[in-house]
Amino acid sequence: MSVLDFPRIHFKGIARVNVPTANRNVNNTLDIASNTAFKDGSPFDLDLPPSVYHEYLRGLEPRFNTEGERDQNGIFNLAAGYNMRGNNHFSWENTFITAVQDGPGRYITDDSLIGKKVDLWGHYNEYLRTTFNRARWVDNDPTRRDSAMIYAGQLTISDPVETANTEHILSADINCPHGVRWMNRGYIDTPPQHFLKSEMSEARLFQFSVKKDSSEFVFNQFGLDSEFLELLKQKLQLPNVLGLSIQYCVSNLSPPARPNIPVFCGLHGTIGLWYREDMATCPTGRVFYPDDKHRFSPIAISFRPGWVSLNTAISFPHERYLEGLPVAGGMPPKLSDKVDLGDLYLKSLSGRVIAIVKSSIYQANTKNSGLIDVPLLESESKYLSEPLRLCTQDHDWYENDWYVQAEQHIAAIESPHRYAGDSSSKLIDIRSYYRGEPKQIDSLATHIRTPDKLICKAYIQTDVTGWGALKVESLAPGSGEIFLGERYGSVQVRVLGDDWALLDVPTEEVDYEFLYKNVMAYYELFYPFMGEAVFSMADKCKCETYARLMWQMCDPKNRDKSYYMPSTREMSEAQSHLFLKYLCNVEKLALPNSSESVKAEKKPENKIKNKEQLIAALRDAVDLELSIMQQYLYSAYSLPNYAVGDEYVKSGRWTNEQLHLTNGSKDRRHNSGWRGCLLEVAHEEMIHYLVVNNLLMSLGEKFYPGKVLVGEEAKAKFGLEVDFSFEPFSEHVVAKFVRFEWPAYLPAVGKTIAGFYAEIRQAIEELPDLFPRDKVNLGGEHHLFLNEIINRAYPSYQFEVYDRETALFAINFVTEQGEGVSTESPHFEVSHFNRLRSILKDMVNSEMPFEPSYTSLKKSCA
Repeated sequence: MSVLDFPRIHFKGIARVNVPTANRNVNNTLDIASNTAFKDGSPFDLDLPPSVYHEYLRGLEPRFNTEGERDQNGIFNLAAGYNMRGNNHFSWENTFITAVQDGPGRYITDDSLIGKKVDLWGHYNEYLRTTFNRARWVDNDPTRRDSAMIYAGQLTISDPVETANTEHILSADINCPHGVRWMNRGYIDTPPQHFLKSEMSEARLFQFSVKKDSSEFVFNQFGLDSEFLELLKQKLQLPNVLGLSIQYCVSNLSPPARPNIPVFCGLHGTIGLWYREDMATCPTGRVFYPDDKHRFSPIAISFRPGWVSLNTAISFPHERYLEGLPVAGGMPPKLSDKVDLGDLYLKSLSGRVIAIVKSSIYQANTKNSGLIDVPLLESESKYLSEPLRLCTQDHDWYENDWYVQAEQHIAAIESPHRYAGDSSSKLIDIRSYYRGEPKQIDSLATHIRTPDKLICKAYIQTDVTGWGALKVESLAPGSGEIFLGERYGSVQVRVLGDDWALLDVPTEEVDYEFLYKNVMAYYELFYPFMGEAVFSMADKCKCETYARLMWQMCDPKNRDKSYYMPSTREMSEAQSHLFLKYLCNVEKLALPNSSESVKAEKKPENKIKNKEQLIAALRDAVDLELSIMQQYLYSAYSLPNYAVGDEYVKSGRWTNEQLHLTNGSKDRRHNSGWRGCLLEVAHEEMIHYLVVNNLLMSLGEKFYPGKVLVGEEAKAKFGLEVDFSFEPFSEHVVAKFVRFEWPAYLPAVGKTIAGFYAEIRQAIEELPDLFPRDKVNLGGEHHLFLNEIINRAYPSYQFEVYDRETALFAINFVTEQGEGVSTESPHFEVSHFNRLRSILKDMVNSEMPFEPSYTSLKKSCA
């Protein structure tokens, strides 16, 4: 039974939560059915600057001070909440393994796995090609406290003193979102008087699972010598084990000292085996419900010979805080032990005591994260097969025979497409359990709490494995809910806005003003983090530059990815397709007015003898990367974009195949043709430019902007026979680019860029006293334009350089991305060398000569 079985890994740490709070509709400022902002009872005038609305929200009463008290001059108010600028980022900070278990009651604290770091990451962004991707916490219905969804992409366990290039002890992909499963609204029994006391008192339990047969499931790549890991490895080989289940709890929110900053919460959790009979996102076992759901949460139990295990991760409240608020640094306050409810008795229907949980066991859970094992007093099967209950002197937890839950119990669907007469529906997997075991149910009643929003069958069935499906159809926009079975397993459904009429708007009418008013204004009003941290979505000039990226980020196909925008996910499909129409219009602006015709290396000698020569070589490398990058950009922008190419096809100048080669697919998703490939390579050259600068700065130098060199000046500086010049795209130019990226592992005539970097690498390996003794972590904010191989292996990499090891890793990163290491390496396929060769092969193998670029000048002088 997942975390109730063995082996187990317990971990504790801090959760950093950056959830936006102005969308909670405290003062009737938001209609979530239509995404309409209201001011003084009327829709806000979208012609006004967003700052007007922000000031309105921040000015509404009541107000509170930093101590959480009512204060007319306080810096907080309910309408804007404590974090109006939240961007939905969610991360685990300083989270470490505290204990492991190989059997009931045995806590191992001296295994080499103890103290290792556990991290939760977002998805790799294949458009921006980023590392350091954050997971997202999204309130599916911001007016509810129990609708949180987590969008995460990767789990890692690593050494706490890792460098960016340290291999993992565990790395696994997370392939579906997961929502809050259990909630204890009274997790702090006596909270202080504070305007956030309800949130401070809440605890939430989440669960997700990772598959062992995934190609991205990497186990002990680090090579850690651990008896516990060997045991876990053996258990993972069992045929009924699908992978690992990770249960974690977020609680004890620390109130912020000022508005618009993330909050920190306590985090504890357990990793266990994911069995075939378990659900991926929901705790299983024999589940007991409390008599006071405002102070306690459910408890799941399972039995094994002589023992009973209880999942009480958030079941019992802590008594009080042990320190004053707010805590310095914003950290969660220390808590007392759990409230003493007296001993907890597990009893049969006949009143026979089967097990006793002493209060001292559940009060202090520093080792077990709320997973408790106690010996059975009576193990006869006749008692275990009866309905059971847990009780103290004053409280009871009652078992329901049937436990029915949806795998994705928090979801969103489109509004019915009334114009086309189509319904919108979602098929949701459910599973039924009878006293902890999967079991078929022939007629499961459904109860629709919001019959004006949703519809489904009155009864549904599950098969012999307990699996079934619930088909939910939408009736109207807004928040809906369906309950399953006798204990009313909740299925929350957000029905998105009825915007289908937007699909009929002609593409040419979707200009920036139309896009802003029909989509982006709402997000600018309630989620101003973009405008305050990057640039305002009302800024046409800046946003127009990113028209393609906006479509890619808002593509409905990416909705379950952590990088999807808007991060709050209340955009309808019809609204998202406006971004594609807008992109088409932006591309058409580039349409010409006329229809004129368009036409292996050996180890180098050690030439770098000292630190000064190394610094000079790195400065040359900055100039080199800058010069190459701009040549790629010039060539890329000499090619028409998709809209122009499409017009060429219509006029007969290009074929559809030539359009596909030059610009990729019509949907503007992943394949963007030769033009997109050159832009991607240019982006990565920009990162090389930054990496080399980080190398320079690690040696004590200042950031060097560099100089673009072409013609004879470039030849004199770099000593390369390749012509450095700005030229339009052609077969000759692509061949030149291939020569730029020629790898060291292939024979070459004359000096190559690979050889130039090999000299730098050798100098870093051999020269003494290059780096200061005190590590200065240079890098830290650069994590764009990295391929997925780098992200998966090193999700926290941000180009840090502070010693010989990280410097060599940085140089290897630059050469791997350019050259590809070797033809057998996984880096080869996505290397600049191979991608450019692929373009050249397409051009050479074309039956008809094809020069797709605009007529452009060649420039080979400064």
